[in-house]
Amino acid sequence: MARKIRQVKLVEEDIHKNSGKEISHTITKIKEHEKLYTFILVIIFMITISVSVFLGLSVDKYKLYDASYYASNFTMRGQLVALSSNDVMSDEDGLKSQTYNVKYSNNTSRHINYLLRFTLDEETIERCNCRDRIVSFQKLKYSIDGKSVQQFTDETMIITAGMLSSRKSDSLKIHLWIDESMEDSDCLYYGKFIIEELEDMDN
Repeated sequence: MARKIRQVKLVEEDIHKNSGKEISHTITKIKEHEKLYTFILVIIFMITISVSVFLGLSVDKYKLYDASYYASNFTMRGQLVALSSNDVMSDEDGLKSQTYNVKYSNNTSRHINYLLRFTLDEETIERCNCRDRIVSFQKLKYSIDGKSVQQFTDETMIITAGMLSSRKSDSLKIHLWIDESMEDSDCLYYGKFIIEELEDMDN
């Protein structure tokens, strides 16, 4: 005897009704979490922008400068200096201001006499196209001991001189600021430290 198969008729209205319920439920869920997702994305975006700006400014102001002499046997590492109207201050405040670090090494087998100088960073000045705002070297002040205030007297801008023994390293912390007489001017100074070897002490 043949088996009778029962047919069930699926009404098109039922299909649309069930599908509509599922879609409506999904949309409701998305809307519930939409504000949370938006908030999280905004926070991530703000953090990313803040970190980028901070790093950008830090690099501009505290960029490192490397100088090598005599086949890297006498080397120096220091910070590029960016002084602006924010660095115009009295001597008292200048002695309390931030320090710029300079490190130098003598990797030779002989003692070395040296000069440590400060000079204009011509590359940075060309990039910023701001030469008309660069203050005279005579308006710069500095201190290497945090107590006594010194001023450059000529364009050689010698900070200090000394002797570095064979295979030795040394470092210096330097306060640098612009004289308070420039208080009402929009001034800048971009500079870098350089070290120069003098005569060979062993000759």
